[in-house]
Amino acid sequence: MKDNCVYNALLNEIRKKIPQNSKLVNKLVDILYIEKEAVYRRLRREVPFTFQEIVILSKQLGISLDYIMEIDSHKKRSFQLKLIEYMNPCEIDYSMIQDYVNIIQNSKNKTATETGVVSNILPQTLYSGFKLISKFYIFKWHYHYDYNRIKPFHEMIVPERISNLFTDNYIESKNIFDTSYILDSLIIQNLVNDIKYFNSIRLIKKDDVVLIKEELIRFVDYLEAIATDGYFKETKNKVQIYISNINIDTNYTYLNTPNYKLSMIWTFILTSTISMDIKTFNIIKNWFWSIIRNSTLITITGEKERILFFETQRKIIEEL
Repeated sequence: MKDNCVYNALLNEIRKKIPQNSKLVNKLVDILYIEKEAVYRRLRREVPFTFQEIVILSKQLGISLDYIMEIDSHKKRSFQLKLIEYMNPCEIDYSMIQDYVNIIQNSKNKTATETGVVSNILPQTLYSGFKLISKFYIFKWHYHYDYNRIKPFHEMIVPERISNLFTDNYIESKNIFDTSYILDSLIIQNLVNDIKYFNSIRLIKKDDVVLIKEELIRFVDYLEAIATDGYFKETKNKVQIYISNINIDTNYTYLNTPNYKLSMIWTFILTSTISMDIKTFNIIKNWFWSIIRNSTLITITGEKERILFFETQRKIIEEL
């Protein structure tokens, strides 16, 4: 019974990664180097995957074996830590970023899609369309991740493919039907403090600070336009922005699509721990809605609060 449960969980995870059956069969043929009929027999449960095949699939498709083995546990909630190398990425690093983009692409324009983000730093889906802000977060990540080999901001070159994936994330995230953000009130202040610090230790030049400052002003204008309209102008999909009245300690996201219930807790600036467990998803979503009770909606309504918030952010940026 336990073996059947585990095997069924494995097949379910494989199908979540590649929902279309024809693409799934071809992908498994390419990964496992076996004939199509052998793949069909495994998918029909006539022949089990070998241990070696399971290991290969978990590695190539990013499936957590810990999660599979604990699928029937009522106490354990498994997360998979996505440790992506941003400055010297290999194919698996690109694949881990692409996986999230693919999930959104596969659910494009479906009314069942929704996401909620709670954050005390700028959310990646918002800033990833701004090159210098994106570069700064990668720079800060690299500063902590590989301190002994840190380069000054102006010498650091973000791999083009990473930059393109950030842009894809920025574009595709607007195809989610319903998006809600809860932002810490100090979200811009914390970023400005970081930039000032790195400038003070000569890792960011004054000229670059000026350029980042200009882009931050454009970002705030962009965010204010979304808050005023209540939707992304590119897709007309709904957006709600809240400002938390209490400090946000943990950054997390839930994503609900017809095929996935995804939970992400953000760590190490750009790294996320991911779970596809339904109970974990419900806990994260319930926690999100509990934070809303301590937050102020500045989208469409709350005009006075919205104007005051964005005026304050521009004054903070002017400190740079």
